[in-house]
Amino acid sequence: MEIEIIPRAPFDFAATARFFRFTQSEIVDTFLGERYRRAFHFAENLHLLNIESRGTRSRPLLALWFTDKRTFTKHEESKAKRLAERMFSTDHDLKKFRARVKDDPLMRTLEEDHRGLHLACWPNLFEALAISILSQQISTTVAMTLKRRMVEKFGEQITIDGETFFAFPRPEAIARASVEDLRSLGLSGAKALGVIELARKISKGELDASELETEENETLIARLTNLRGIGRWTAEWTLMLHFGRTDVFPAGDLALGLFVQKYYNNGREMSEREIRALARERWGLWSSYAAVYFLAGLRAGTISTERR
Repeated sequence: MEIEIIPRAPFDFAATARFFRFTQSEIVDTFLGERYRRAFHFAENLHLLNIESRGTRSRPLLALWFTDKRTFTKHEESKAKRLAERMFSTDHDLKKFRARVKDDPLMRTLEEDHRGLHLACWPNLFEALAISILSQQISTTVAMTLKRRMVEKFGEQITIDGETFFAFPRPEAIARASVEDLRSLGLSGAKALGVIELARKISKGELDASELETEENETLIARLTNLRGIGRWTAEWTLMLHFGRTDVFPAGDLALGLFVQKYYNNGREMSEREIRALARERWGLWSSYAAVYFLAGLRAGTISTERR
């Protein structure tokens, strides 16, 4: 049975879905042509979720279904729909972002080039924070290699028509691991300890994403940065790419900082406080989208962080 989702236009499914796939070694978020596929737990079993576009950027329509033949309850179907809506930020009204940047020549061009790109949000808090910890102070390629190793060792898998799909590890699986288990995958001792402590807090119910949903940004950042291995950079990206907050600009991100300094401050250095203030003034409630559209432009090669 297919489930239909009608996102707010403009919505570019392919561009948004590709933001889940950082490198070709990705094994959790996979594609068959333009169809997005990912293994999820429903009713305590692993199932392959498929999502593809049946509409256009201006008249978007998504179809969602499970590969297996099992009949799902209305509750499970509703859960799957809410999950997909959250992951693809289908309720974000990007016409308001377009209006916000109409007088900003660079960001207006990026919006035109990547119109319909929505925030691509990790489906659960453990995955969002764990990946952010893995990504600290190393290249994306190395971080995604560490992620793949952790998924292969601790993630559950399902094989369909001879193809194997991996689910991101449950926190309970990592909570049972030792620091040496994770260090053997290439993680530093500090990162291994941070991921394990995070997994244990979540699996024990000491850190509940649903209880954090209504917190103000700064309160939520303070809660997250009290965790081992979580700094403001990690917390801000988590607010964007799990909680779907649109008004966050990770000023401590090296690439974003260089971007702001180069294009908005004549190449002069700025403090994180100054970068955050500039983002708030220029992009306001849509600062997260300014960050994501900059990264999209960086990937496309239309802008760079190299000094002039």
